[in-house]
Amino acid sequence: MISGDFGNISEESITKLQEDLREVERMLKALITSLENKPLNP
Repeated sequence: MISGDFGNISEESITKLQEDLREVERMLKALITSLENKPLNP
């Protein structure tokens, strides 16, 4: 994002990075939810 602010990468690259970040965020939230709902086996 900082590189985009300085004009070092194209708008297209910024858009792709934002899409990738949203996908990673979605996957991490799903993982966290899955782990929270998993019963502990002592």
